[in-house]
Amino acid sequence: MTTQASTGAAFSGSGGRSYSVTATDGSWTRLVSDVGSAQIGFAQTNQLISSVQITYVAGNAAWRIRNSVSQVTKRVGFGFVAGAGGPAPYSGGISPITLQQDDVLEVYSMAVA
Repeated sequence: MTTQASTGAAFSGSGGRSYSVTATDGSWTRLVSDVGSAQIGFAQTNQLISSVQITYVAGNAAWRIRNSVSQVTKRVGFGFVAGAGGPAPYSGGISPITLQQDDVLEVYSMAVA
């Protein structure tokens, strides 16, 4: 299995927070906050977010916000290749969601064949 760097950001009306991980290709990997290494549910508890942006090195990637207790997937999306002209500041819009403490942000990356 290979790994690649993935970074992300979740934005609310008052700002955002950045996340990162060295993701294992072919499996879901949790991103943690760049400040304090917390999962999204702890880092942004009770915040309403309306945008998620994920970048990865090569290949392709999907992301999800999932409740780690109930296993319910709340939001999903696709990432941007780093350095490919994206993401733009206005990209990555999602249906607004209020984060709960048990929520996690995960990335599923696939390397270039």
